[in-house]
Amino acid sequence: MHLPKSWSEIDVLQFKEIRELYSIEEVFAREVEILSALAGVSSDELEDLDVSEVSAMLKDITFINSEPSKNYKRDIDKWKVKPLSKLTCGEFIDLEYFFANDYIKHLCHIASILYRQHHIDQWGELTFEPYEFSPFDRHELFDEYCINDIYGIIPEYLSFRQDFMDKYHLLFNEEESDEEEEDKPMTSEESKAQAEQKSAVKWGWERLLYSLCNEDLTKFKQVTDLPLILTFNMLSMKKELNL
Repeated sequence: MHLPKSWSEIDVLQFKEIRELYSIEEVFAREVEILSALAGVSSDELEDLDVSEVSAMLKDITFINSEPSKNYKRDIDKWKVKPLSKLTCGEFIDLEYFFANDYIKHLCHIASILYRQHHIDQWGELTFEPYEFSPFDRHELFDEYCINDIYGIIPEYLSFRQDFMDKYHLLFNEEESDEEEEDKPMTSEESKAQAEQKSAVKWGWERLLYSLCNEDLTKFKQVTDLPLILTFNMLSMKKELNL
């Protein structure tokens, strides 16, 4: 039975499968399923092994307890990572959705947004394909790449996101009520205000886009194609100057 020695032998699909197996509560069952996934054999073939045999095999795959390499490839086949500083509003909002809803599970959706086809235009400038596709139509293209090749886009984006949120924190309404205050009885007005605040958070991105469109949904595509940094710089200026 062949077991991989490092993440360099694991593709993205296997990595996601292994991470999902950590939800199995019973330790021995979880270990057997992980070994099964890594060896490419049925778990039935491993269930008859005793604990000592399983333990010996687990010693050969301790790499799964660490993260894959963060030194990802910026160029893979025909794909190149689009610089995060050049994200559009639409790309950023879709990335936020996938990161908020289990970014390991949606790793390939994230990769399909960031890894793009590209060419050098007539002026010698690097140009990326427009974001006119759905990540749900393209994500399977990244399943068979080595996890070490693309995993690093996760920590890099998280770092970018933290810097972005810090810089534009005044534009995000993420204030949370004090726990002690939440335990106190609220008046009907306070309950209504709290409900409105939750709705504002829930529909935050939609409300922002609706505002940028000047309530004209025919301009939706124009807004989502705007450069992210430029858009938030303008929003910050409007807020500071009360425009």
